[in-house]
Parts: sequence; structure tokens; C-alpha cells
Amino acid sequence: MNTLVSEKLRVQIYGRDYELDPGGLTPLEANRLASTVDQKMREIAETFHIVDTQKIAVLAALNIALEMSQRESVAQKGLSPADEEAVQAMIAALDKAVR
Repeated sequence: MNTLVSEKLRVQIYGRDYELDPGGLTPLEANRLASTVDQKMREIAETFHIVDTQKIAVLAALNIALEMSQRESVAQKGLSPADEEAVQAMIAALDKAVR
């Protein structure tokens, strides 16, 4: 018999407790993600003087999604030619040093 025990994790976001299924996350990872959401919500509430929690949550989600999209875009572009040249020079120097 295969018994799976899925322990729930409790995190706090914007003053509210949430019980989460960890889905493979460690408690540290889940708390770090919750902290990121909490921080973004507080930043938005303070910056724009918004009190509607649902509106703050949606704006935080959009802001986090935008940041992720921008990071993906930068990652897809790769290194600049100057950075690529610097990396190649470091690889050559390391290769020479180990021989």
C-alpha cells in the first residue's frame, strides 16, 4: 500500500495566514516565496496608498509577473559581445593555468 503524507505549510502574507500544499517546495522555499509576495503587496499599498487588499494582490501579481518576464527576456538575449569576449578570455586563462 502506497501512502503519501502531504504536510501542509502555513505561511503569512499581508497579515493573513495561508495553508499551502508544498508541492515539492521546502518550508524555506515556500516562506521565501510568501515573503516576496508580502513585500511586493506592502510596497504597492504604500506607494499607491491603496487599501483594497484584492486590488493590492492583483497589482502585486502583475508586478511579479512583469519582473519574471523581464528576467526571461534578458536571459534569452544572452551575453553581450563584450561579456562573451571576457568569458572566452577567462576560459582561455583557466585552461592555460590548469595545463
